Amino acid sequence: MFRDSSHAWNPTSEEIRSWAYSKERIPEQDWELAVNSFDHIPMICNFIDDETCNRDQFFLSSLYVFTGDIIRASKVEEIKKLSILLNKIDKTAKSEKLKAWVQRSKHLIQYPEEYSYDYWGMGSKYVY
Repeated sequence: MFRDSSHAWNPTSEEIRSWAYSKERIPEQDWELAVNSFDHIPMICNFIDDETCNRDQFFLSSLYVFTGDIIRASKVEEIKKLSILLNKIDKTAKSEKLKAWVQRSKHLIQYPEEYSYDYWGMGSKYVY
């Protein structure tokens, strides 16, 4: 699916979409970090809301990591961008698990001191 392991760390939207509906194994350990970008988040949310996508836990976990990394970095511009994105997704989210991520992320933006790697890092307890 990917030319090589370094390419898997810079996947295109088409490659992510192809993997999302495939039976292929995860391309690389911690690949949740590779798929996360502001450009990919709307597509990832669509995967979570799509009942035919069997990778919803993987993608939901990637969203929690995405939020957690932004909050931990404390970059004001990225937090503002995340907040705007969350408001857009909040209007279109269908599944309860995606709506929960939006609400929890909004809460974490307001209370960043509540960040816990157990919930906002790899293997999030919100997901697994």
